[in-house]
Amino acid sequence: MFHRVCCQKSGAVIACFREFSTHISHKKFWKMLKKVPLVVILGSTGTGKTKLSLELAKKFGGEIISADSMQVYKGLNIATAKATKAEQQVAPHHLLDVAQPGVPYSVLDFRNSAHPIIDDLLAQNKMPIVVGGTNYYIESLLWKVLIVPPQTASSSSGTKRKLAHSDSESDDVFHIDRIKRFTAQEMNGMNSCDLHKCLQQIDPITANRLHPNNKRKIIRAIEIFNMSGEAMSSIINEQRSQEGGSKLGGPLRYKDVILFSLHCDQEILNNRLDSRVDSMVKDGLLAEIRDFHKTFVEPFTDTDYTKGILQTIGFKEFIPYLENFSQDDDEKILKYIVEESSGTEPQGMDTLRKCLDELKMVTRRYSKKQGKWVRNRFLGNLSRDVPPLYKLDTSDPSVWQENVYSKAEDVIEAFMEGRMPKMEPEKRFASHKEELNDEVTNFCEVCNRTFIGEFQWNIHLKSNKHKRSHIKKLKNDK
Repeated sequence: MFHRVCCQKSGAVIACFREFSTHISHKKFWKMLKKVPLVVILGSTGTGKTKLSLELAKKFGGEIISADSMQVYKGLNIATAKATKAEQQVAPHHLLDVAQPGVPYSVLDFRNSAHPIIDDLLAQNKMPIVVGGTNYYIESLLWKVLIVPPQTASSSSGTKRKLAHSDSESDDVFHIDRIKRFTAQEMNGMNSCDLHKCLQQIDPITANRLHPNNKRKIIRAIEIFNMSGEAMSSIINEQRSQEGGSKLGGPLRYKDVILFSLHCDQEILNNRLDSRVDSMVKDGLLAEIRDFHKTFVEPFTDTDYTKGILQTIGFKEFIPYLENFSQDDDEKILKYIVEESSGTEPQGMDTLRKCLDELKMVTRRYSKKQGKWVRNRFLGNLSRDVPPLYKLDTSDPSVWQENVYSKAEDVIEAFMEGRMPKMEPEKRFASHKEELNDEVTNFCEVCNRTFIGEFQWNIHLKSNKHKRSHIKKLKNDK
């Protein structure tokens, strides 16, 4: 009797599916039943991340989430290589132009904005496609690594940590109760070495892994203590101890993730990046950065080019030109460049050329740094739980369809169909840095320099500069 009832119910379910499927196409029906992954596209600048994201979004009906720390700001569309308006029409884009240039936008702001978007898309069975070159943004999405202390907690409660002093009226800047009363404005006005000494009072473990000159992170650690009453090092250790945690932080946040890492031969990439810089000038880069400079730099006397969008590669390199030449010079130079004139160079051309050379050098250097980050943080740490990462070679645009798009398409379809993809994910490896302690401070008395982590310390000890300084010191001591 039980078997007959089950069969009847099963038949009813199948009949229901058949009746429903007659109203929609077979392909669309089965697509609705497939679970979509969170797709992440990594890679150095200029490797084709935007192109692949658009193609995959169009194919799978996905939506694109930009993970670029400069593209979140309004303005500088050419300098930051944002997806054009036409490209943004191909698929919905998120987290572009969401911050004002004069307002700080942190990785925490990004993470808090991106997670609801991803969760909402996955709930609708729509594919989120995260694309961008700011790898620590991407890490903040994939792993539970950021510290968000409760705003209502108070360090004076003593529930999380026993304070060493009780004189809350102390005016000694290095006294723990004085540190608890620091304001953001007060800390910004202090030098980093004094702030580092303050951090040593409340969290010596974190102080030992932060360089005394790293003012931003030192202030952050003090703020966390003052908001939560708990040392940052304690919170980090708690994250690491969670199931799936590692030395780099907490466990994965999402289960079904596919990573694509775009790779291009470095020499080919360097030439590609140089050509892109030249094209940006012809596309209106000078007018863009001139307008931005007038709006967000000229009206202010205390401009800090190390913060926010002002640190954008493609803007700060042009400051020597922008501060010494006018918009009229821009127009003459642009005409000279576009018409490929061979006559007398217009005023400012030599300075602009030096700025462009600097931009090309910085861009090439940044692209190498991005590639190393992917290798070290995603593949070179066996203790970390990392989703499968598939490497795609974008060196030859003529075989893009075969070498890049088709392979990425197959990997995603294989996941959705529950089969093995045709290509293998990258093999992970044990980095020689993995066994070294990167949370220890060493001070070289010979060179009068501080080094964080055993890896950097060992490099310094073997360097010719250190050896020369050591020999010189020995001679002077005789």
